[in-house]
Amino acid sequence: MKIAVASLGDPYSVKTWSGTPAHIIHALEKRGHSISAITLITPAEPWYYNWLRRFYHRFQGKWFMSAVEKTTLQAIARQFDAEVARIKPDVVLCIHADFLAYTTFQQPAISIHDTTFASLVGYYRDFSNLAGRSIRAGNDMYQKALNRATAAVFSAGWASESALKDYNVEASKIHTIPLGANLKEAPVAHAVHAWIGSRAQSATCKLLFLGVAWERKGGPDALRFVVHLNKLGVKAQLLIVGCTPNIAAEFEPYVKQIGFLRKNIPEQAERLRQLLATSSALMLPSVAECYGCVFCEANAYGLPSLGRHTGGITEIIKEGVNGLMLGESESPEAFAERWAKIWNNRETYVELSKSSLNEFETRLNYDAFSAKLEDVIKLVM
Repeated sequence: MKIAVASLGDPYSVKTWSGTPAHIIHALEKRGHSISAITLITPAEPWYYNWLRRFYHRFQGKWFMSAVEKTTLQAIARQFDAEVARIKPDVVLCIHADFLAYTTFQQPAISIHDTTFASLVGYYRDFSNLAGRSIRAGNDMYQKALNRATAAVFSAGWASESALKDYNVEASKIHTIPLGANLKEAPVAHAVHAWIGSRAQSATCKLLFLGVAWERKGGPDALRFVVHLNKLGVKAQLLIVGCTPNIAAEFEPYVKQIGFLRKNIPEQAERLRQLLATSSALMLPSVAECYGCVFCEANAYGLPSLGRHTGGITEIIKEGVNGLMLGESESPEAFAERWAKIWNNRETYVELSKSSLNEFETRLNYDAFSAKLEDVIKLVM
């Protein structure tokens, strides 16, 4: 089948949506499909956008969002329509529904997204304190996009529920398919089992924090978690990758700052692989998270994930199967006590780690994603 995959930015680039489109393309190509990439480019903004930014900020203390403006979306739609007319695919996959809003091509269109506009408002910092104009424009954009889509695929039930509740879309149009691990190459199972055995023998519980946004990714709670583990008599260390937060001197003994590691630089990619192989668990209690492919990556290495019960994380982490989730009213200290019971019983820890690998092998990979996506494509053809 001839499939066009469109995204804002090159779909083949690992920089586009953390490489998710590229992994989807690769999985579909493995299944024998012919893929044509459509690179959508953000158009130049009209002069009055800056005027609107200043107006809303000065007089209302609100933020104007240009990405949801009709003028911007119509310009993107013209690019989109022209590329589809040139390629003539059988079906079009649109990474993020937004860009379908004003398109007119006739081929079936499937959006792939990890959220809706409505679910982001007030949840992510960049979508908080928006001007009323931007909220209305964003919801109008998303309603038009979902109406335009032949089918809409979301990575988590959290987002699918928003599509049904906030945009009154037919239930038959909405599909939930978990995304996979954004890994160029997943480790082989026998190596993962060897790592699990080695970790279980370690005297130190190494908790890997992977994220560039310390606050949003729950860094302060991760630090409290590790400090309390040590108070409980569990020797634990927080390995921080992706950011360099200011850590109080009294907590520095419990932390190792590694900095930002780029996957496209071989030495740094290898360093990251070593950290995933040798850490005891992924510790990422994000305050807001649409999905979190990093949890899938942890599962590929047999790493249990310690997250928070919020957003799309609940689609990935199954409590007690491939990790634990910090409850809505639970303190990081109480969460640490639950984890300490698992870590102190190494047989339980090994079983949780093996179960995490199984979750990757059976559902949190792009072969599984593309097989289910293929079923959706068949439905719309």
